[in-house]
Amino acid sequence: MYKKILQQHNISVTKQRVILLEILDKVQKPITIEEIRLHIKGDINVTTIYRSLKKLVDVGIIYQTDFRDGVSYFEFQGDNHHHHITCVECKSRDHIDICITDESLSIAEKKGYSVTNHIFELFGLCKECSKQS
Repeated sequence: MYKKILQQHNISVTKQRVILLEILDKVQKPITIEEIRLHIKGDINVTTIYRSLKKLVDVGIIYQTDFRDGVSYFEFQGDNHHHHITCVECKSRDHIDICITDESLSIAEKKGYSVTNHIFELFGLCKECSKQS
């Protein structure tokens, strides 16, 4: 499955890329590079991890965000493209199944841009933290 995804995006299939996709698909949530490294069995060079993740993000296979905390998080979304809402108090996160891509593409095209990727995140207070405020 992962080899096919890589081939569909016209990037070379490597053992490291397949391993990263397997890990991110299994975890099913955004995780940091350090968390990814904890799931790797065997030895993959840290530089290779960074380069592979960058390539996977660049072609749109992996989603990257920072949730405003200065750390990069990576997530394999597969066919379930989604975004997140994060509680600014307790840092809990939920998937949101909306995307502003269609309208954004139209705006970008009018400005002469060709969109290659996008990030859309919402921040607020979750139900529990709202009760405590």
